[in-house]
Amino acid sequence: MKTCNLSLATVVLGALAASYSACSAQGQDNTVPGGTTPRAGSGNASAGSGNASAGAPPVTGSAGSPVQPSAGAPASAAGAFNTGVGGAFTSAGAHGAGAPGSAGAVSGSAGAATVGGCAVAAGTIADLLIDDLDDGDDAIKPIGARVGYWYTYNDGTATQVPAPTGKFKGTSPGRGTSMFAAVTSGPAFTSWGAGMGFDFHNVAAKSCPYNASAYTGIKFWAMAAAPVALKAMIKIPATTPTTAASGTCVASTTVKCEDHFYLKPAPMLTATWKEYTLAFASAAQDGFGPAVPFDKANLIAMQFQVPTAVAFDVSIDDVTFY
Repeated sequence: MKTCNLSLATVVLGALAASYSACSAQGQDNTVPGGTTPRAGSGNASAGSGNASAGAPPVTGSAGSPVQPSAGAPASAAGAFNTGVGGAFTSAGAHGAGAPGSAGAVSGSAGAATVGGCAVAAGTIADLLIDDLDDGDDAIKPIGARVGYWYTYNDGTATQVPAPTGKFKGTSPGRGTSMFAAVTSGPAFTSWGAGMGFDFHNVAAKSCPYNASAYTGIKFWAMAAAPVALKAMIKIPATTPTTAASGTCVASTTVKCEDHFYLKPAPMLTATWKEYTLAFASAAQDGFGPAVPFDKANLIAMQFQVPTAVAFDVSIDDVTFY
């Protein structure tokens, strides 16, 4: 019988290789080991009011094809346009290796502090860039401890491109000399609409809150092939239902969740690129959900949504904090 004398370095390197392989196996087409984990869409939108109506069919969440070993698009629920409620979609994986300094690292450190199963993460004033899309992949820039992936979502009443079950990649060309932009298009949806977005801090298949206290707001560039109103929303726990990751809003017959803060009034996009500014201090709700204060220390996701009854071809580029 043969025996093998392995050095400590060999064991550590072998463990890292196994961890990398496991991490890389996640995230393609928004899957986690064992397949997708779709959530039913709520779709409680009725035109012109915040009252609930019949929900839309379940919509599977978006895809991810990250360049680095990581998982797919984040779990999230779509916000309403005007006064409706959006649908939820598939949860996503995060970096399998954990946050820097997490338990199991080669150094054997104790790991980052966690709240509700989420590693605490906060950006500094130097960490302004969220994503310039120039690398053409579906991941936002890993700056300021942020981990997130672009995805699409809709109410299930028409076909969106890219589909929530497909791979989201940058589309060429982007703004000016930029190589790529985040683009989605489709015909008119009829329940509550469609959109695209990203998590700020997706950890271990969970959309976790991100501390953006260092910033004043978010800027982004946008355009559309034909005029369309764009609802640029920020999700926080208090507006996100408890059925979604990190959500604390409890829905009832009188309380409607998904009343996210957004740039109000929603700007009308044109075929010319234009920069828009969403100041945290002036972000507003529609009023169909519980009135809660905006909490920039706990951002979950940003979403760009179009209303019903209008075809759309929307491009987003150069998203930054300021």
